[in-house]
Amino acid sequence: MGLLFKKCNHYFLAFLFSFYYTNAFALKQSVPLFIADYKLTHNSIEIGRVALGISLQENGQYQLTSTTKTSGALAFFRNDDVVETSLFELSEGHIKPLSYRYQQALGKKNRNISLQFDWQKKTLTNSSQGQDWKLTLTKGVLDKALLQVALMLDLNNPATQVFQYKVADGGRLKSYVFSHLGVETVDINGTEYDTVKLARQKGTKPSITYYWCAPKLHNLPILLQREKTYGTFEMRLTNVKFND
Repeated sequence: MGLLFKKCNHYFLAFLFSFYYTNAFALKQSVPLFIADYKLTHNSIEIGRVALGISLQENGQYQLTSTTKTSGALAFFRNDDVVETSLFELSEGHIKPLSYRYQQALGKKNRNISLQFDWQKKTLTNSSQGQDWKLTLTKGVLDKALLQVALMLDLNNPATQVFQYKVADGGRLKSYVFSHLGVETVDINGTEYDTVKLARQKGTKPSITYYWCAPKLHNLPILLQREKTYGTFEMRLTNVKFND
């Protein structure tokens, strides 16, 4: 009887700890508010600048804004500006997208894409150049801009080694997988940050993008790299300010 009690007590404590840990993880989830600047380079030559930020709206929703502008030598040959905005909310500790817009100005040409997430009707509407596509919406679907925000939150759980996301992209759902590669130190403007290094793969494509995320900065990606046959593309943090 005593042995049975000890076993039951052991299982109860294990269950209680698991329950507490899971709910503590969900409760501590919050979306960091920040403004960050990045420099884009190709083979160490500057080609662009990115401004990325998340703000809290009066209605309690969040807005992510990402602006990319050509710079450096590339600015002499082309003016390619991209603005992405995403409205979302935090539901049960997870990112829930509401709407997304992509605007690209390339010389005299403009490209506009919008996504509307109707969670009640389980319908995702993708609008591009006057044409609409509708997809069945399932739990966990993200837009492209929110991919790294979801990753920042999910990295708060140190037990997870692989992160998989469904992303609405190009009128269909695509699978993005992040694999944990270890920890590395990255220097940003003379300051060294301990980072978690991850490899991101989209679908079955062989190309891989590497992320270095800094736990000290709410798991913000401070460095991204992708190897191509024609060189290395890099996106490196230059400045960040958090609104705690």
